[in-house]
Amino acid sequence: MTAGVLGGAALVLAAAFAGLAILGDLAERARSFVSLFAVAGVGYALAATWVVRRPPTGRTALAAILGAAVVFRLVLLPTPPSLSTDVYRYLWDGRLQVQGVSPYRLPPDAPALTAYRDAVVYPRLNHRSWRTVYPPGAQLVFQAMARLAPASVLAFKALIVAVDLATLCCLAGWLGALGRPRAWVLLYAWHPLVIVELAGTGHLDAVVLLTSVLALWAATRGREGWAGAWVGLGTLVKLYPLLLLPAVWQRRPGRALVACLAVVGAGYAVYAREGSAVLGSLPRFLAEEEFNGTLRVALEWLGAPFGEPGRLAVRAAPLIALAGLAAAVGWAGRAVPPARRAFWLVAAYLVATPSLFPWYALWLVPILAVAPRWPWLWLTGAVALTYLIFAEPVWHIPGWVRLAEFGPLALGLAWPWWPRRLSPPGVASLEVSR
Repeated sequence: MTAGVLGGAALVLAAAFAGLAILGDLAERARSFVSLFAVAGVGYALAATWVVRRPPTGRTALAAILGAAVVFRLVLLPTPPSLSTDVYRYLWDGRLQVQGVSPYRLPPDAPALTAYRDAVVYPRLNHRSWRTVYPPGAQLVFQAMARLAPASVLAFKALIVAVDLATLCCLAGWLGALGRPRAWVLLYAWHPLVIVELAGTGHLDAVVLLTSVLALWAATRGREGWAGAWVGLGTLVKLYPLLLLPAVWQRRPGRALVACLAVVGAGYAVYAREGSAVLGSLPRFLAEEEFNGTLRVALEWLGAPFGEPGRLAVRAAPLIALAGLAAAVGWAGRAVPPARRAFWLVAAYLVATPSLFPWYALWLVPILAVAPRWPWLWLTGAVALTYLIFAEPVWHIPGWVRLAEFGPLALGLAWPWWPRRLSPPGVASLEVSR
């Protein structure tokens, strides 16, 4: 029975991903993309529900789950990224560094960089008037890939898929360390958003997912120094993984803190010559970028009468609350298992951030794989509806999309019996609390 259910779900997912590959430019066909993504979501929901309630055992079942995950990724790997052009910025930053030019000091549209523009990478760059926002760890990856495969989108996406597959293996190891069924790795391995954003679009967040899983796995085993080091490595790539630090320290927080700071410090030391310019346009990004915010949108009406100061206060308030939560988790919640603390922090981050691009939600998926929470899994799928902005005459998220994203989440959080009612028999104690 299990083989039939999972096999049928895998066929639905494979057909949906094949359809996406055939579509070509997904931004130009946003409605078709969302329709096929919804089909994939149905197949995923069936498989995830079955695996959580009736987890198959044995190496054969796990191998089949991982094998299907590889096939799904290979279907989208050759397709050009169209939902996001971030991968072209990765290639641009790498190209400049190979030529001895700092991406932290000049934006792509600077006249001094005219000689580095081409017909493939430069026309697809977003925010051409911005200097890079990526920290040193990311820049080292970009530089290495620029030396190995200059201006190759396919090569960079192949790297991302390789990292993604490494995350699958490490997640299976973390599940085993927690005493969870290893088959629960399906919740990450077959997740449509993970496959679209990593194999399809090539987002660098794949590295963050790997370092986050490794950090939490190490913390579960009591290796706090290693946990802190992995958090530091993730922070060097995307900054936001620093939020996991309070989740991984336990009896000896100093070890995790020192290891994290040592790794971050070593990474920034490589770019010490940049001085304060190493921030690039990050301050501008933090001050100006807004997309699909959650708590911020709910607070906007409070700050509207106060003009620009009110807007900045509304933007800052959720982030200040997030910092307060991190402090509380770090100092008062050390008796709580790392997976539970990580859930609190990452879920709060998704609510507090002023910009919730679809690939930002990826960070929560591996944590949900070790302790499923259906309302949050819904959000990690429904966030893809925001790509319908490409079908709008102006850059605007339709109201019904926001309702579809956050309505079921709100209802799920308000219904305290939902997680327990959907829990597989005998594993209620494995779930993390909200």
